[in-house]
Amino acid sequence: MKNDRTHFILNNGKLYRKDNNIYFDKFDEQNLVVDTKILPINSIDEIYILGKVELDTYTMSFLSTNNILLHIFSAHGSFRGNFYPNSPNSVNKSGFVFLNQLRSFDDEIKRVAIAKEITRARMKNAANNCIKKAVKFETQKYLNALYKASSIAEIMACEGAFAKEYYQKWNEIIKDQKSFKFITRSKRPPTDKINAFISYVNTRIYNVCLSEIYKTELDPRISFLHEPNYRSLSLHLDLAEIFKPLIGDNLIFNMLNKKEITPKDFKTNAGRIRFSNDAVQKIELNMIKSLTSVVSLGKQNLTYRQIIRREANRIKKCICENYPYEGFVGKI
Repeated sequence: MKNDRTHFILNNGKLYRKDNNIYFDKFDEQNLVVDTKILPINSIDEIYILGKVELDTYTMSFLSTNNILLHIFSAHGSFRGNFYPNSPNSVNKSGFVFLNQLRSFDDEIKRVAIAKEITRARMKNAANNCIKKAVKFETQKYLNALYKASSIAEIMACEGAFAKEYYQKWNEIIKDQKSFKFITRSKRPPTDKINAFISYVNTRIYNVCLSEIYKTELDPRISFLHEPNYRSLSLHLDLAEIFKPLIGDNLIFNMLNKKEITPKDFKTNAGRIRFSNDAVQKIELNMIKSLTSVVSLGKQNLTYRQIIRREANRIKKCICENYPYEGFVGKI
């Protein structure tokens, strides 16, 4: 398996710079150091912090200089934010691309066209999941409604109706209906185990998409399908719509049906459902396998990470060169 260059910190401890490298001291319940590990600076692109970790600005500056991203979660597993480098090593953001991204957002016809393609690809990828699992799902009515949509609100309404029926199809795919029956989508916080699983995996895909956007000239604050008004970053939410069915949903189906994740992998903490550390490790192993698996696209063999970045660059080509954008649909 290829190295995804992503490191996860699940324990409490201290992350610090020493001798031009990054070290992590693992703490016990009395905050005493019980183990120290080196994280070679040249083998990391991203760090996910899921434990209570001490971190100073000296270390953060060093991470920034080396173009390393931080993704931070609360003690209950809720996503809290990102730290993105701003250094000479970072990808230079083009003023030309930024202006064209703004113009495309402000051009209702172009914005709607891009949003439609993102949603069409999301629907097709989700429908393909049902086809692969031999589950009947009549999707043409949603695609027809999407084709007729003339505003972002209409597109979102169409996608919402599609998603409602698609999630109900999960009950024909997931074998353990006693523990993982899907009833309704719940977030912030999830109210049951299946929603907790969906939220965790979706958050991972959001962050992967954001990381890949960061490596392009696109500005992550300006989106097309999702409204950027009330959040600082939103383009990754657009991109993730395409890849959640391809990567996240299939990961959930496979891990549940193979009983790699069972009800014993969940725990309730302060009224919130979250995974045990062992479960997180199992999920991340499967996530890395998915992200580094190679897909044949014509004469190219690309990993899903590379496909996500390619998709971001295709959006850039659309807004800068008026090149027709077609959302990525995976093979059945």
